[in-house]
Amino acid sequence: MRAAGLVNRWVRCYTRRLPEDVARGRVDEIEADLHDHVAYERGRGVGDRRIAISILSRMIRGLAADASWRGRIRPWSGDLMKSLAAIFAAAMAIAVVGVGAVVYGGEDDAPGLVLIGLLLIAGALAVGMRMAHRRGRAN
Repeated sequence: MRAAGLVNRWVRCYTRRLPEDVARGRVDEIEADLHDHVAYERGRGVGDRRIAISILSRMIRGLAADASWRGRIRPWSGDLMKSLAAIFAAAMAIAVVGVGAVVYGGEDDAPGLVLIGLLLIAGALAVGMRMAHRRGRAN
């Protein structure tokens, strides 16, 4: 399922550069949760498209919690440029997820998923513009 693959890529992205055992534990935890989610929904007779939408919805709702978890494991330190780069990378990741949601929603005739994707793209653009504005004021 492509939605589960997208979640797995996101987890591998935000666990990058963490201690191997911590990163592996988080990846395993999320993979097990995805497996249980899909198995439960299929057991209830839910179609793959609706399962994919619910997985993407959970991922979007959990982005802030993922970032918070990452910050507790290895807090951001000192260098402002690294922090800005991290925010920019997160905004780009959110925009990519948004584009994926729009494409996936368009293919599967899921207007709700298209709307979520558009909101993610708009949010990522707003974060990028705010960063650029703050950076311009700092110089």
